[in-house]
Amino acid sequence: MGSSNKESVNDKMQNSKFIAKFTEISVKVGNWIYLRSLRDAFAVILPMFIVAGIGVLLNNVVFTWFLSGDMLTKFQVIGNAIVNGTLNVAGILVAPMIGYSLARNKGFNNPIAAAAMSLASIFILMPGSIQLGTVASAGAKMATVTGRLSYLNTGTQGMFGGIFVGLIATGLFIKLASIKKLQIHLGENVPPAVAASFSVLIPAILLMSFFAIIAALLAGFFNTDLINLIKTWIQEPLRGFNTSIVGYCVIYTLANFLFGLDIHQTILSGALLDPLVLVNMNENMTAYAHHQAIPNIITTSFGRLQI
Repeated sequence: MGSSNKESVNDKMQNSKFIAKFTEISVKVGNWIYLRSLRDAFAVILPMFIVAGIGVLLNNVVFTWFLSGDMLTKFQVIGNAIVNGTLNVAGILVAPMIGYSLARNKGFNNPIAAAAMSLASIFILMPGSIQLGTVASAGAKMATVTGRLSYLNTGTQGMFGGIFVGLIATGLFIKLASIKKLQIHLGENVPPAVAASFSVLIPAILLMSFFAIIAALLAGFFNTDLINLIKTWIQEPLRGFNTSIVGYCVIYTLANFLFGLDIHQTILSGALLDPLVLVNMNENMTAYAHHQAIPNIITTSFGRLQI
């Protein structure tokens, strides 16, 4: 009996040590500044996605009750404009929000400058031309148009590009701005706003030159751009697994387990799911607007229903 009791006590001690160690690691992950910044950024722009859903509802449900033909088309401009200002610029919106949140969480004294640098960087990495299909007498042709942006890059399809650029650009900018030799000081008589802008002038030049060189190399030698590379090699494979039934259940099971250890589940589920389910939601709304079959089950609304 004495030996059995000792073994039981030892097992309990080992279990408690394991739980304590696991909790310690989980707390560190939950407090990781990049995950917190990602969560904070999406909390800011989430109302815009809700408004986008209202725009789709107006166009495809409310207006169809009492309008038809050309009059319906004219009124649907309202919903289309709402979607253009929300979902179709989500990739651009998320970059400066992440820049601001990350800079603020790192204690950087000029977070609005970090947001501006992230926004500038995402535009630098956007492709400078897009291909449009044209119909001629000889058949369909592709025309290359320069000086245009595509919603495929600025919208939810470019979401991970915005996240990646927002994190990397802000991290590099903060490091460069903290180097004393790169700071320009104009004296005490200069207005604070002007002094702050000149203080980060050289870091801004270095940062944007770095991304411009990357954009030029990708376009010149590989005929591609970083946004599309991220979408093809990172976003879509992750979306395929994370928004599948298996991946979704694994992520939420782990998130709920961490919640039992007093770590809020949005730290994990928000970082791994929110950008991807927004892409799914946008695809569903586009399909609905064109009277096509809804392609995705796992969306933001699905998450709200299961909670």
